[in-house]
Order: sequence, then C-alpha cells, then structure tokens
Amino acid sequence: MSPALRGLASSSFLLFGILLYVSLAAPAAPAASLLAGLGAAAVVARALLALPPARVALGPFADALDLGLGLGLAVCALAWSGGIRSELFPLILVDLVLARAFLGPGAARFLGVATVLGLAVLAVVTRGSGVPPLAAATRCAWPLAMVLAMELGTTVSFAAGGTGRDGDHRPRREDAEAGRRLPAPPREEPRRASGPAASHERDGLREIMHDLRSPLTALRLYAELVAERVRKGQPVLPEHVSNLGGEIDLLQSMMETEGDSRRAARVRPRPAERFDLVKALSTLANSYRLLHSDRLRIEFIAESPELVVAADPVAVQRCLRNLLDNAVKYTPEGGQVRIRAGVSGREAFAVFSDTGVGMSDADRERAFEFAYRGHAARASGAAGAGLGLALSRELLEANGGRIVLSSEPGRGSDVTVLLPLAAVAAEGRL
Repeated sequence: MSPALRGLASSSFLLFGILLYVSLAAPAAPAASLLAGLGAAAVVARALLALPPARVALGPFADALDLGLGLGLAVCALAWSGGIRSELFPLILVDLVLARAFLGPGAARFLGVATVLGLAVLAVVTRGSGVPPLAAATRCAWPLAMVLAMELGTTVSFAAGGTGRDGDHRPRREDAEAGRRLPAPPREEPRRASGPAASHERDGLREIMHDLRSPLTALRLYAELVAERVRKGQPVLPEHVSNLGGEIDLLQSMMETEGDSRRAARVRPRPAERFDLVKALSTLANSYRLLHSDRLRIEFIAESPELVVAADPVAVQRCLRNLLDNAVKYTPEGGQVRIRAGVSGREAFAVFSDTGVGMSDADRERAFEFAYRGHAARASGAAGAGLGLALSRELLEANGGRIVLSSEPGRGSDVTVLLPLAAVAAEGRL
C-alpha cells in the first residue's frame, strides 16, 4: 500500500466500523445520522488528501495533516458513540498499526502521543463516559501500550535475525537458500501502446487513483442510504451493509500495491479465484442505477443464472467498473446503458452497450492507447484521462481474457468482455 493511500484504508475501517455499529447497536437517530455522515466525510476527505496534487502542495506536512485529520475524525466518532467506552475504540489502535507499517516508527510514536491526549480530553469532556477513573485512565493509555508493543516486537525481530522494515539486516542463510530454491515467477510486461501515444509515460499511482473513484463513490452512496434510513427511523437494509462491506474490501485490495515509485506502482496481482460474474455485474448495475437513475436508464440482463469464471476478482472488478463508468459518462441525459451477460462457446461474456457519443473509425483504432481520448469524448465535455479502456485490456489479458470494441459516431458503443469459464480454466491446468 502506498503511504499516500494509508489514510484511505484507515477511513475505510472507520466507515465500516461506524455502519456496523449503527446497524447492530441501533443508536438514536440523530447520533446515527451524525456517525454515518462522519464516516462518509472521512473517506472523501482522506481521498482528497491522497491525491498527488494535494500531497505535492502540502509537501512534508501532508502525512502529519493526514494523521491529525484521521485522529480528529476517530475521536468525534468515539464522542458520538459512547465516549472512551465506545465499541469503535479498537479502530484507533488499527490506525496506529497502519501508521507504523506505512509511515514508520516516528509517525506511530507521534500518533500514539496525540491519541492519548485526544482520549484524555474526550474523557474529561464526557466525565469518563461512566467508566471508573482507573479503567478510564487505562483505556486512555492503551495507544502508548500499543506503540511500545510494536517497538518491542521490532526489537525481538531484529534480535532473531529478521529483515524488518526499519533497518538493514542480513537475511538468514536458510532464507537465502529458500530464495534460491523458489525463484520469483517472471512478471509479464504490460503491452506497450503503438502510434503517437506510445511515448506517454505510465504513471502507476495515477492509474490506481483513477480506478479508486468507483468504490469511493459507492461507499459514499451506501453511507448516505444508511444515514437516510436511520434519520427516518427505518431499519437499515442488510444489502446496503453487505454492499458497503464489499466496496471496502475492494478498496482495501486496490490499495495493496507493489513497486518502489509512483511510476512503477501497481495493484498487487492476486491468484485466480472462482467467482460468479452474474453476481458481480448485478451488484454493480444496482449501485450505478441508484447513482444515475435521475439522468439515464441502466439495465442488466443475464442469459444464465450463474457464470462462474476463474480470474483475479479485483482486476475484473476494475475492468467492469471502468467500462460501466465510460458508458455512463459518455451517454447523454435520457439515454440508456445496457449490460448483457451470457456464454459464448467456452467463455463467459459481458457486453456493455450505450446510446452515447460513439467513436469514429480513427478514434476506435486508437481507443486502447494509454492517455488517448477521441474527438467525440473531448467534445462531450466529460472529464477523463483516457485510461479506462487501456487499463481494462491490460487487466483482462493478464487474466486470460480479452476485450472487443464496436462503435459508431453518434450511435453509441458496444464493449464486450470475454473471460474463460472456471471449468475451462481448470481443464487448461490439467
């Protein structure tokens, strides 16, 4: 995970914890609305701080501001959910672990001291939240105990000859021998674009941030839906909580990156898993329908009740969301986006059809180049970076899939995703 995205992980935990607390503890409507709104605001605020322009503008103060903002939001959540005896208390300890892992021991120590001070102020303001003085003092001191435990854990790791993050240690001989016995598998080089866009320099962090927009938007949507139902005194719908959890899982998976620079950064690939493409598309279509029902119609048709494919689910989710984002973005108000899924031979397919601006023949030939935007896309006035189609093809091909584009100017586009069925993939491994 990039240090710039650590705050997003922290806020995602906070949001999920808040909504779980709201759904299980059923606090009073005003407090529940405040908590849900706070969780959504936390994710949006930390997402803005993770943007490269914001971090460049803030310079060395970016991480300190991010830590302080996260602590302030967490203390507010505690204040509205029981004070220092709040069931959300463990989330503060999680933030300390994240700070240590991705910003180093200094950041964890700073956050630990600041957290103790914040909890002390909270305990004074809430008069101990009904907790006996000794128990309240112990609870306020927990963050420092956590920092001390991490410090001691690192020391023990060093003494045992480990290769910790905070120092340069010589690997143990058996580790080196294991490394020779099990060499890392070769990594497939990404497809290089041809034509005028071939000279475009890839920016891995920018590509990850591009794909994070969809789960962040969905997080905000479901947080607002939960808050609205609580405000009206209605029970929280289980599917809202379930979908929210799914978006947080996706967000966390996409923040697990590899690469030692923003240029080389990429979402860490995962082993192929069996998952139902119909279920993934249905959930996605429902989310986008809730978001965009005021301006266009979104339909989903499945020709089979279940389409089990074998692929990296995070990579496929990124691809599907990019394609649906494009379809929605370039379809004018009153238009229609249709998703159709089924089986073609030994592959599962999903077709994204829209009634949008479409592409000319020349633009269609270059549509899969990185950072290329056609004339119609630019003329539409919709913001874009020209990354969606290129990233989608790269992700699909890395998972044994492929993508086909058909489009006409003024008549919309059809983008077809094809992935090997799980049974076919299993045959190929025999």
